[in-house]
Amino acid sequence: MTTWNPTRRDFVKTTARAGGALGALGALGHLACAAPGDGDMAGGDPGPPDPQRILILGGTRFIGPHQVKYALDRGHEVSIFTRGRTEPPFFHDYFERVEHLIGDRNDDLSALEGREWDAVIDNSASIPRWVALSTELLQGNVGRYLFVSSISAYVDFASVGIDESYPVGQLSSPDAENEYGPGKARCEAINTEAFGEGAINVRPGLIVGPGDNTDRWTYWPVRVARGGEVLAPNSPTDPVQNIDARDLSEWIVRLVETPGTGGTYNATGEVQTFGAMLDEIRAALGSDATFTWVSTEFMEEHGVRPWGHMTNWVPPEGESIGMNQVSVAAAVEAGLTFRPLGATARATMEWWNTLPEERRGQMRAGLPAELEAQVLAAWGERG
Repeated sequence: MTTWNPTRRDFVKTTARAGGALGALGALGHLACAAPGDGDMAGGDPGPPDPQRILILGGTRFIGPHQVKYALDRGHEVSIFTRGRTEPPFFHDYFERVEHLIGDRNDDLSALEGREWDAVIDNSASIPRWVALSTELLQGNVGRYLFVSSISAYVDFASVGIDESYPVGQLSSPDAENEYGPGKARCEAINTEAFGEGAINVRPGLIVGPGDNTDRWTYWPVRVARGGEVLAPNSPTDPVQNIDARDLSEWIVRLVETPGTGGTYNATGEVQTFGAMLDEIRAALGSDATFTWVSTEFMEEHGVRPWGHMTNWVPPEGESIGMNQVSVAAAVEAGLTFRPLGATARATMEWWNTLPEERRGQMRAGLPAELEAQVLAAWGERG
């Protein structure tokens, strides 16, 4: 068996490139403003509490706009702190109701000075110095500070069922700013040191759904929708986890609404098998796709890479055995809910089909059609 370790190489590198799994979001057009259809919403929403004042550091990319919309719909007042360079790609009417504070987390937090909020959602930091500056400034003027971290904070994935007590990575030096996973872990520690019981650290895994321009999960509904014989990784029993951006964003808002929710939470989605995931996508899209499960060794021999080509999959062995089997029990107890995967697949395809043809012709992740055909042919010709 070959052992592939994504923790500090492939997985962290691609996660960091996508902004900590918060990849840039393409325009959703009318889909962004449409009300969810029946069965599209996760259950368990307790309804809005008293209005809160919420500051979002970031807010104009993948999960931020979902947070803005959900918070405003629940009656909260929202401020966002950005450099003012990125136009929100959707929900423009909502952003007209948001207070826009302009600055730079490197050297200009003056727009936040002397201000008070009930809660802060920090979407945009992977550099510990940024969190140190913002927590120092806001300490005493904010009740709760939620930092969006990553499961890349863990030192490895060598165990199944990793919970929030598992060891995290350590920076090579106190001033290091280019070590994504250990940097996220240090950001968490700074938040906890500053806010104590008011500190919330959320560790997502792969965030999926309409608008994810990394294509790291989008590849699967797009490929299944095309139909025919689909190359699938290794075994239908291999584990997989992903979380819809809307489920994550809405839960984050609910966390900061309520005092007493401090702590650290994995937010990777429920564990399911890869076969079940593909079957749900196929059923939701009404596809005629069939799945051919090609072994890890054969894929490696033919240049098919985990995570890059076989997106959302790594070999469940060695130091990657637990990567798609992380415990979300604490988050579920704290109110995290999950909408049906089929609803995520449908919404993803509806968004995908609004994109320009040129964009849809160049997937940013996944297995190129020519290589897929070559490997499937070779697999079928085995003696």
